[in-house]
Amino acid sequence: MSSGKRPAARLDRVGIADTYGELPRTVDAWVRLLNFPDPVGEDEEEWDAQQVDDWVKVSRPQSWPARPQRADTSVKEPTAAQAASASAAETAAPGAVGADDLEGKAGLALRYGVSESTVGTWSRIEGFPGSAGNRWRTSAVDDWVEQHRPHVWAEFKGERPPVVVPPPEGDPKDLYDVGGYGVILGNATRGEPLPRATALTYKRQGHLEPPDRTRGDRKRPEVFEDMWFLETITKHVYSRRGPGRIRAGRTHRTNKKR
Repeated sequence: MSSGKRPAARLDRVGIADTYGELPRTVDAWVRLLNFPDPVGEDEEEWDAQQVDDWVKVSRPQSWPARPQRADTSVKEPTAAQAASASAAETAAPGAVGADDLEGKAGLALRYGVSESTVGTWSRIEGFPGSAGNRWRTSAVDDWVEQHRPHVWAEFKGERPPVVVPPPEGDPKDLYDVGGYGVILGNATRGEPLPRATALTYKRQGHLEPPDRTRGDRKRPEVFEDMWFLETITKHVYSRRGPGRIRAGRTHRTNKKR
């Protein structure tokens, strides 16, 4: 592992949360996913640490690598006081940074539960709030994240529906054809792409979002078929009414155009 330390042989939910710097509710969502490693042990409340690490590396790259382990955070159950403290911290976390505070990349990464490199990518996207000495006003970044990274915002607010494979990071205005839409949606809902023919059926039945671009719409770049912005597909994925369901009137392979 690139963090320089291997996790304990087994991890419980608390150990997974501590190892990857996630909230307990996030780990609860992970372990319910179909492609998450099977538990080990008779009580089925522990997981093989290496299998978990391999899964996080592929399925939640924003949470990988694992953080260096503290001596007492392997697989011990929390005390009642620790549990109460964690619950209070979880409740307070979204408001821990004031809405008008200035934060650098590290602070924003901690605030939204992403990596510093992800924040760096955001900062290079046109329309991202301006900085003052590489520090950003959190109220302005909140507005941008809510509009352009709804999945991150939903996680921040504790409202994110579980997904198997998150939509890709990228410019919100990246364009995807119906096949790309099916790949992103299928990966998110069931861990494998929807066949293009299935995505086309969903489109005909009105289960996909209306396309953002159409042939002959006189916009640039020119397109020759219906196309969707990444932000449109992402909003669909994270506004589903429960895991695995397709919302009527709405709708992963990543055939994108810039």
